[in-house]
Amino acid sequence: MKRFPAAAVSVLQTAAAVLLLGACAVGQFPTQPLPSETPTAVAAEGPEQVNIWQSGAAMPTARSEMRVAVVDGIFYVPGGFGGLTSFEAYDPASDGWTELAPVPEPAHHMMVTGYDGKVYVFGGGPDLSWQATASILVYDPATDAWTESGLMPERRMSGEAVLLGDFIYLVGGTGGTTALLRFDPAEESWAVLPGPVQPREHVAAVAFDDELWVIGGRWGGTGALATVEIFDPVTGSWRDGPEMIEARSGFGAAVVGDRIVVAGGEILGARPWKALASAEVYDVESGAWRLLPELPAGIHGMPVVGHEGTAFVLGGSDRAGGIDNRGRVLKYSP
Repeated sequence: MKRFPAAAVSVLQTAAAVLLLGACAVGQFPTQPLPSETPTAVAAEGPEQVNIWQSGAAMPTARSEMRVAVVDGIFYVPGGFGGLTSFEAYDPASDGWTELAPVPEPAHHMMVTGYDGKVYVFGGGPDLSWQATASILVYDPATDAWTESGLMPERRMSGEAVLLGDFIYLVGGTGGTTALLRFDPAEESWAVLPGPVQPREHVAAVAFDDELWVIGGRWGGTGALATVEIFDPVTGSWRDGPEMIEARSGFGAAVVGDRIVVAGGEILGARPWKALASAEVYDVESGAWRLLPELPAGIHGMPVVGHEGTAFVLGGSDRAGGIDNRGRVLKYSP
């Protein structure tokens, strides 16, 4: 395994700018200059925004349209746009990166989570294709090795994998139905459950207060949603949750302490397409969302990870609807 010290400069592997609308539409990018790979911290505005986003050690491989699994406090980051098979781990305690065994096949828009000390990767699209797969890959950090673990009931990409209790829930996405899939990793069995009332892809979801929160996203390749739906695994029912302040798709969400943080995203359909710099936090006490300090730039196609009271934003793309992999790491403590 190759290790990268915290002070290492990121190795930029920027993919060709390809504009994707819905399944596969092509257009042109705006010509505005791109932000720095390691932007300076951004000052907060307003009476409640008293903190700033700070830069962490950049990823060795710039990437976007990926998700992250957290296992034993380590962030595992596989694949992404541009035919990436590289696989890296980030230690938030040391702010350092480690290169791991590559993913067996290139993929983007995978659904990723951790379970029982291992990393589970579901579906996704190979290379730049929008043809979803049904593959299940499992990575064992103890052996630095990948294994194939059967197939999902259907092909799927652009959804979210969430560990809740003893099950992994796959929600949203394209390529299959709009059902909620429940995977029992101990038994390697599946259950097909009713999905959200509003079909969603490029969605974010988290386990919060023993329920599954499904946040934002879009449907049909354009637009963005601000709505939230909550699934109760005990009753098997859905209900509406509190709407975000800003509609967003292709963004990240994470539980940070006793709050939910969302950041970034994109809005497609209207011109100009927009990558979002806004961030929000849901506070249980108030039962509502409020704005956080903005990111240094509009970013989409990136995960948000919560760890020990801090929200981490990893990679992503600065261009709405397009491929422009970045390697930045941002940190914020709400």
